[in-house]
Amino acid sequence: MNSPSTASSLSAAAGHPEAEDAGGRIVGGSAAYQGQFPHQAAVSMDSSYLCGDSLISTSAVLTAAHCVSGFSKWAVSLGGIRRSGSESGHVTINIRSTTVHSGYNANTLNNDIAVIFLGTNVQLSSNIKFSTNYSISFEGQTATVSGWGVTADTYLQYTTLSVISNSLCQQYYGGVIVSSTLCATGSNRQSTCNGDSGGPMVIGSTGSFTLIGVVSFVSDAGCESGDPSGYARVTSFLNWISSTAGVSIS
Repeated sequence: MNSPSTASSLSAAAGHPEAEDAGGRIVGGSAAYQGQFPHQAAVSMDSSYLCGDSLISTSAVLTAAHCVSGFSKWAVSLGGIRRSGSESGHVTINIRSTTVHSGYNANTLNNDIAVIFLGTNVQLSSNIKFSTNYSISFEGQTATVSGWGVTADTYLQYTTLSVISNSLCQQYYGGVIVSSTLCATGSNRQSTCNGDSGGPMVIGSTGSFTLIGVVSFVSDAGCESGDPSGYARVTSFLNWISSTAGVSIS
């Protein structure tokens, strides 16, 4: 991990006009198998850009606000691990209804969270599931992040990170780190990267995942810099998620 002696700036981790150096993916990751992360979904924005998202009910997914703001149509894909091509159990739904958190700030990426409504009830399976169990504190816990990035990689990638305190994260990024931000680092510079935005950070294991973060930003120093990556802290938004998406939080 780099020394935090000089505050770094942050960059949205999505492959769209708000992002910089949009050519990366999960850093230090491994290929996932189908059904390993059944909550993981992908969203294509205006048929040109890609973000990740997480299934939170049979009719809604959770993603980053910067994956929604400025776009007019989305296509959500569930149940697969390939970016393209046919897969058994893979479902794609065209979407035109979303809600961005009213406090979203495109400059600081605070409240970088949004709900995309599927407009139908997706059928759950071994490859399509969601988590409804939540905790409060995650500092020091090992979490898993997953995504496709914006490179030519075909398959879903994942890696593990360690959740750090917000006070340590503030040494890198300053006052843009607030209580609703969650930060994490990898022991060997593992990280999320451009194109992974909106995707899930979870704790637990296959079959019992708990969604704790939504991929939001990486350091302008680069995905492989060793600087912390940032996430919208899901527990800070439980009431908003529940009221917006009509999800019963437990």
